[in-house]
Amino acid sequence: MDNMLYFKGKRFHLLWLRDNCQCQDCRHESGQRLHETWQLAVDLQVEASSAQEDGLSVTWAAPNWHQSFYSAAFLLAHSYDDNPQELQIKACNTEQVLWDQTFNTLASHEYQQVISSGAAKFDWLSDVLIYGVAKLKNVPTKPGTILKVVEEFGFVRQTNYGALFEVLSVEKAENLAFTPLPLSLHTDNPYRNPVPSLQLLHCLVKAEAGGVTALTDGFNAARILAKKHPAAFQLLCTQPVTFRFASDDAVLEHRACMIEVDGQGMVKAVRLNNRSCAPLHMAFEKMLDFYRAYQLFAAIIQSQQSKMTLTLGAGDLLLFDNQRVLHGREIQAVGHRHLQGCYADRDGLHSTLQVLKKTLAGNVA
Repeated sequence: MDNMLYFKGKRFHLLWLRDNCQCQDCRHESGQRLHETWQLAVDLQVEASSAQEDGLSVTWAAPNWHQSFYSAAFLLAHSYDDNPQELQIKACNTEQVLWDQTFNTLASHEYQQVISSGAAKFDWLSDVLIYGVAKLKNVPTKPGTILKVVEEFGFVRQTNYGALFEVLSVEKAENLAFTPLPLSLHTDNPYRNPVPSLQLLHCLVKAEAGGVTALTDGFNAARILAKKHPAAFQLLCTQPVTFRFASDDAVLEHRACMIEVDGQGMVKAVRLNNRSCAPLHMAFEKMLDFYRAYQLFAAIIQSQQSKMTLTLGAGDLLLFDNQRVLHGREIQAVGHRHLQGCYADRDGLHSTLQVLKKTLAGNVA
């Protein structure tokens, strides 16, 4: 084929190369594209090209003459000439570590170090990216401190519960979370679109007894389901269901799959909340198979083999991925227990990590 060029054994389509030219005529200093992709010629021709150790030079032929250079680092970082399954394995190994009940070393970080050291903050946020959850210790128990913690990496997602919400026993609670009762493992707010992708819980007052927090890695549970019950996994990935929440001041509803996968079959989100799952509505012939698949997945999530438990003490704060890690209350809280919670989103965390990575690399250099 003559519509491609090679660099270090990787193939790149000519149109892809032209669209991703990094010169100042094609890219703003912010990195944003200046040309319109839809206006590029699809019959591009190359006048000359040269692959060197440091990158690839391309001279585009008239009437679309242009000079481009692609660094080796850029091409290798964005190479798409790989087997999708290999990409899936690499992504899991380098970015995420799946876990089960043996995950008894929940990453724990000192609050004062995190707010005063870029390196400590980078480690904290990296653990959230890798494991889906990390803990801050010795966070001041002054109400509202949780909002300042969010400012360390992103922005608060305000909802109908407010900028933050109180987790304690109240009369006529509009949500079971605001009672001392046990809660099965779940993700929060699947009835929203988009779902808040990060959640924080800050313990201000520890329960006299009980109030044990349970956590499960939903991505690991989905992996187990796919391996042991592939048909059930496929059904939960393709059959949407409705989640619904209604109160005096809010009616929220969203229809989506319990397991969301990308184009390569990698799990990117889990939605499971027994309290807010509306009556299932699907083809009659699918209903019982779906219930069986739903129960298999929930049983894996709730199993002792999948979950870890911990008791939050005053000053402990959990930050976790609400589309990966399911949380619940294992044992009914006894006595006064007070937590504050709030939501944020992954994009702020990822952005802060990238900025810290550049800053820390510059300091080392």
